[in-house]
Amino acid sequence: MRKSLWIIPVLLLFAAGGVPVAHADSLGITYYTIAANDPDANNLAHGVFNNEVQSALGPDGLPVLNTAQFGCISGCYAELGAPGNVVPSGPGAGEITYWDPKLNPYVTNTGTSTVTLPFDVPSNFFPNNGTGKCDGPYPCLGYQAAVLSGNLIVPAHTSETISFNIGADDMAFAYLNGQVVCDLGGVHASTAGTCITAIITTGATAESIPLEVFFVDINQVQSGLIFGVNTEGITTTATPEPGTLSLLGLGLAGLGFVKRRMLS
Repeated sequence: MRKSLWIIPVLLLFAAGGVPVAHADSLGITYYTIAANDPDANNLAHGVFNNEVQSALGPDGLPVLNTAQFGCISGCYAELGAPGNVVPSGPGAGEITYWDPKLNPYVTNTGTSTVTLPFDVPSNFFPNNGTGKCDGPYPCLGYQAAVLSGNLIVPAHTSETISFNIGADDMAFAYLNGQVVCDLGGVHASTAGTCITAIITTGATAESIPLEVFFVDINQVQSGLIFGVNTEGITTTATPEPGTLSLLGLGLAGLGFVKRRMLS
């Protein structure tokens, strides 16, 4: 039986306060510290934007800035103060580099761990690794960035609609199978983000679907992240469980109709 994953363009706006999840789910977390002298620090556009990134991750697995310069045609992000920490050209042109020390000299990988969902740190999420006392220049250590990553573990013979909730100070973007499901851009106080739902079906084989959440705070004075997955029978895990299959390319035809304007 053919398996399928569909992203449905239904707008859901959640309060930034965490939503109960029935499972003790987990995701891996990789922490990054952005140097206080990063050119983007305290220079990004203020406001809440739901069109800051493109619908798919770039070739390096990073969010791609949704501007005309990097291929956007309609519903583009056009605010003054767009992220400048991006790959300027080549195959990964437009990828935002707050989460890649190889592409961004201002970024340092400071550790990894495992966290449970819902992830609920609405304030004081400061370097290093979310345990600091402030963000910005000395005596602070810079700015906090992080990636939550893992997999949805979908049992065989499943047909379920799942949803997500996200909130952040400042930016947070969630991707399921490489396609954006939550887009919360801009510099702002702790704010709820706009997410869309996914219908997931499997046949006789359980499936493992990649899930990633990219967070960055690069503006004083506060920092926080909230993220949850709302589901009945699907769990999340920091690593694929034995016997599950990678869901490479699954449902991409169905995902194609999700346009940036549907998130506007």
